[in-house]
Amino acid sequence: MEKKAGASNMAETPRNALCPCGSGKKYKHCCGKKEAVSISSLIDRELIECMNDMRQFVLQRYEREAEELLDQFPLDEMPEELELGVQIMAVNWMLFCWPLDETGQTIFSAYRKSRHWERWRPSVQAHIERWEGAVPSLGEFIGYEDDNRPVVRDLLTGGEKIVHLLASHQWPSVIETGDVVFGFLVPYQDVFTCFTAVFPLPASGKDRLLRAIQQEGEWSGQPSALWMRDRFVAVLSDVLLEWLWQFAKQFKWDDPKQAAVIRELDENELEAPAALLNQAFAIWAIYCGKTSRLPYSVPVYAAALRYVAGHLMKAEGSEVEDIADRYDVMPEDVRSAALDFFLMAVDDEDDEEWLDDWEEDWFEEEGDELDARINEWIDDIDLMLMREGWDEKRVNRHIDRAIRSWRNEGLLEEVNEKELRKELRDVAWEIFTDRGFI
Repeated sequence: MEKKAGASNMAETPRNALCPCGSGKKYKHCCGKKEAVSISSLIDRELIECMNDMRQFVLQRYEREAEELLDQFPLDEMPEELELGVQIMAVNWMLFCWPLDETGQTIFSAYRKSRHWERWRPSVQAHIERWEGAVPSLGEFIGYEDDNRPVVRDLLTGGEKIVHLLASHQWPSVIETGDVVFGFLVPYQDVFTCFTAVFPLPASGKDRLLRAIQQEGEWSGQPSALWMRDRFVAVLSDVLLEWLWQFAKQFKWDDPKQAAVIRELDENELEAPAALLNQAFAIWAIYCGKTSRLPYSVPVYAAALRYVAGHLMKAEGSEVEDIADRYDVMPEDVRSAALDFFLMAVDDEDDEEWLDDWEEDWFEEEGDELDARINEWIDDIDLMLMREGWDEKRVNRHIDRAIRSWRNEGLLEEVNEKELRKELRDVAWEIFTDRGFI
């Protein structure tokens, strides 16, 4: 009975009165504080439940639209955590920013008019109502407050936001000062909280990502909040590409020299877009997967990757002389290494798409017809092998005639003929084996 009476006294005690427990402190700073913490925790839990319910509302009622949005991102064969992050950000954007009609009503507005809204107590609804008009933001993690709450500086506006975490999964388990977080920060009391979670990126990718996103803003001509909302697909694509490049840099190569080429590329291409760097990485992975031959010069092969990837993407600053100067190598060496990439990949059907682009743009822009002659030679050698099988002397004579003809046409002025001869022989052998002749 005494415990019940004590509990009753606690419940009836004014917040500024002395606490009935006898501590000498005011009730609001003693037992009343514990009660307040308990209520706050309950609201936090319900807010998390509401966030999940909102996401399910989107996925159940607008499943087709969500699939169409996700189809705009290249998620095939991506790491699982990356695919999940993109799905979370895309659904969050649909909830807050995707207009349902000409009036600008959002799914968030529709949710508040549905029966789902009635599930939540008034104190929870009061929090949620303030989320209307939320837009994605790009921030830099700058540290923790005294009560261990993260502080984020908006990279576009410079404003700082204290983040209250409703649950541990809302924040990356591993994050360092300077790292980037992308997502929706919504109001919570006098601070903010993460809507579901944020998308983290290492600090090393911050400057390039910020340049890419600011460029999106310049093209739109709108205030940052509006173009982060309206150009979400482009912005999230920039985030995705930068994440992939940071992930690619951690790839475990078979040999330190292979890793050194990517490291050299990264160090010399601080201004290059992430899409170009990812293209260069893909070319290098194809090349290294086909040969055990190591690069004789790390800077030359890194420059050649930049050269080839730049032309495939029609990127500015892809002139061989400028690239060679930046890497402190000779232009003819860059051309030779680039030709090495071409010859190693030319007979691989998996690489057909980017090789077609290369054939159409790269050699044509350089005024070089050697690619056309090589393609003709490959067709001839393929036909010869089908008819006559492998004959070392005949293949060598075929190579000799081709090189002599190309030399007379002036196509080999900047090409290492000895290296070209070896590459053509390797291509012929690969054609022979890949066609199942042995």
